[in-house]
Amino acid sequence: MSIPKNNFKEDNIEYEFLNRKEFETFLLIYASHVDYVFSDEEKKHIKAKTSEEIYTKMYDLFNNNPDYTSMKILLKNKEKYLSQEKDKLHFFDSLKDLFKIDGDYSRIEKSFLHFFQRIIEE
Repeated sequence: MSIPKNNFKEDNIEYEFLNRKEFETFLLIYASHVDYVFSDEEKKHIKAKTSEEIYTKMYDLFNNNPDYTSMKILLKNKEKYLSQEKDKLHFFDSLKDLFKIDGDYSRIEKSFLHFFQRIIEE
């Protein structure tokens, strides 16, 4: 089986390299699920930041993979999109905006922000 150039394989699992807009959309979808509630406000917020096509593609990617695989996708794309300070700040602010959108900035969302900050500083 050949693997398309934009993907890589590890432990018999194929992970995608995403473009910047896909990465941001996937990150926001992933983060919006950390509190196990994907609110309509969060969905509208994410859709407003991207195209319907990218949203659907990234939602399907998220929905069809376990959490471990989703995290691996984020980590593999991190080097490409989180290497500069301005990008780190952009994505961090984007996550904070997402978590505040439904009016319930939960403890688990705050914990995820702390976790994300540690990941991007590695």
